[in-house]
Amino acid sequence: MTQRSADIVSGILLAVIGAAVVMAAFQIKSVFGERLPPRTLPLVLGSITVFTGILLSVQAYYYKGEQLLVDWPEPDGRARLGMTVVCLVGYLLLIEPLGIAVASFLFSGALIYYLDRRLIHSLGIAVIVGIFVQIVFVKLLQLSFPVGFWAD
Repeated sequence: MTQRSADIVSGILLAVIGAAVVMAAFQIKSVFGERLPPRTLPLVLGSITVFTGILLSVQAYYYKGEQLLVDWPEPDGRARLGMTVVCLVGYLLLIEPLGIAVASFLFSGALIYYLDRRLIHSLGIAVIVGIFVQIVFVKLLQLSFPVGFWAD
């Protein structure tokens, strides 16, 4: 497989995933009077994913340079993909009971540690991610994300 064909396929997959997110976002019910409806973030992120997937595919299609062969995924690459999926599933399962900020902290910390193997580095980034999510999405934008069992 060449880098060009891998980019075309990856772009198409990203666009399909983004389109699924957009379609799912339209199913989210909103309550009248909310500052921002809960579907706003998934709509924005899904639309960006569709756009970037299409852009990746189009750029790869028109690429005129040397065709690089890609031997992918190697066993290490498969392990990284598998761990990313496991962390993402764990994140989705933990959002409701722990809240978006704590789940984001755990997700980013675990995945960055797995990929980077530097504990202090991954903890520092995870703290920043958790605080950022809490301040921006929960406090400033007042989006209706789960805040965890202790906030009841």
